[in-house]
Amino acid sequence: MSSQFWIPFLGIVPIFIIVGLLYWQNRRLDADQRREAITTQLRNLPGNSLQNQRDELMQRQMSRMFASVVIGLSSAMFVISRRVTVDLSSWNWLDSAAVQLIVAGGVYYGYQIIQELPQGRRLRQAIRAEQATAQEFAASLAGDNRIVHDVQTGTFNIDHVVITPAGVFAVETKSRLKPPAGNGSPRVKYNGKSLDFGEWVETKPVEQAERQARWLSDYLRKETGESVPVTAVLALPGWFVERVAPIRSGMVQVVNPKNSRWLFLPERSAVLLDSPTIQRSANAIEKMAQVVEA
Repeated sequence: MSSQFWIPFLGIVPIFIIVGLLYWQNRRLDADQRREAITTQLRNLPGNSLQNQRDELMQRQMSRMFASVVIGLSSAMFVISRRVTVDLSSWNWLDSAAVQLIVAGGVYYGYQIIQELPQGRRLRQAIRAEQATAQEFAASLAGDNRIVHDVQTGTFNIDHVVITPAGVFAVETKSRLKPPAGNGSPRVKYNGKSLDFGEWVETKPVEQAERQARWLSDYLRKETGESVPVTAVLALPGWFVERVAPIRSGMVQVVNPKNSRWLFLPERSAVLLDSPTIQRSANAIEKMAQVVEA
């Protein structure tokens, strides 16, 4: 192979410099033995699973774009290197300056990136501190009412679990687009088994909410040794829910979350759970909503 083969590949040298600097800086940061002061076990935020899926999707897209650029650039350089003769004997100060500029560019931008890594970690710690504060304040103010988000079961997640003296509620949230402007208010008819949105009918969300509530009821029975009532709830933000058939207490409750107080906080006569039972149930459920450290 000709000694000049490497010359066209000078264009991707900055990439390797930046990757090397990032690796070096991460090793330095990982060597820091100081610990976070936060002892609160953080729980997932609303929509955490969906946000993770979105972030992974964006990361895959960026990785594919980056890979396509590197492959295209490397391939073009390979073709050039096989067909263009480089006369190294004519190398002069301008060529040396160009190489120095390539290396300097990689070092400069790599340095800029690694300079911001500590700031990124500080922001992460600040966010965790604010989440811990909000979580502890919420627990202090909630009394016997609890809400746990993004409960991970291992094979699926429950969007929200609400725990009040009225019982435990497994909430599945669905987003559906409204009709075009001028076609009336978004209204869905619910008969206990299906959702009639006017232009289409769905049953799977109702079935999903029912399965999740059944699973949660079995889980609580195993974890607490108590038979805790779990109500399946399907939340449809922005939709007016019209009940076109009697919906009994054991059936899936479909609600607009803006108008859900009647379900979660009923009259005193409907109290089913005492404070110790609520605490035991909350402890069992919160274990499945703890933030997984990266």
